[in-house]
Amino acid sequence: MARITVIQVNLQNDKTKAIKHILKLLNKAGSFEPDILCLPELWYPKIVTNFETEFIQILRAAKEYNITMIPGAFLERHYEDDTNKNNSLFISCPVIAKNGTISGRQFKIHPFGSQRNIVKGGTKMQIFELGDFRFGIGICYDVVFPEVARALIKKGADVLFFPSKIRNEGIKPWHMYVQVRALENRIPIAAPNVCDNSRYKGKSILVDFDYNNKTDIALPKLRIGSAKEQILTIDIDLKLARKIHKKRFDGILNNLHDLM
Repeated sequence: MARITVIQVNLQNDKTKAIKHILKLLNKAGSFEPDILCLPELWYPKIVTNFETEFIQILRAAKEYNITMIPGAFLERHYEDDTNKNNSLFISCPVIAKNGTISGRQFKIHPFGSQRNIVKGGTKMQIFELGDFRFGIGICYDVVFPEVARALIKKGADVLFFPSKIRNEGIKPWHMYVQVRALENRIPIAAPNVCDNSRYKGKSILVDFDYNNKTDIALPKLRIGSAKEQILTIDIDLKLARKIHKKRFDGILNNLHDLM
């Protein structure tokens, strides 16, 4: 079993208040004893120049609560590679290991709308490991593109996370995309959203499956949040998830290139 927790965060307009607010929520979420905890996209209102310094309290919280944490996605300045002396602005999703260190980052592949004018898109999908449990991350608009989820599937992901920042009018299609990505790949997905009193109405979504062995039909089992700040948790039967995923893709993934 894997316990997945997401936090639907009420937006704060001050970076100090935002951090303090998240620490309070992490204290509450820690009591659920999740294996992985995920926060939404762009809950932090400023550009990050040094994540390890600016978010030291959150790194410590991951270690204190013994949680692998996806702390959300941020506007972050980051060097593209070891030879590039100029850092670039990305929407970046660090992953914090249980020991409070950064185990890697996933960059948003598809910036949305005006984001394209200020950030660079990522070019690679990363896989992260927690024991024998493997997970991948897409960021918000990445869920629209089936290639993102399929790339993570081919790399062996057991669960997908899509930290998001979705306006109220976009929630209905967003829910549809999340469910379709989960269903077409037969993989659980957790997608937290932000909320406030005007443009963002939460409705974070977690998708697992009920499965009928006789008919080989997998039905999405949904957990959808309210419009207000909250903590949502589901327990995923990894053995069952892998079974129905394997049954769908046995002999298929390696042949997909023949259709291109």
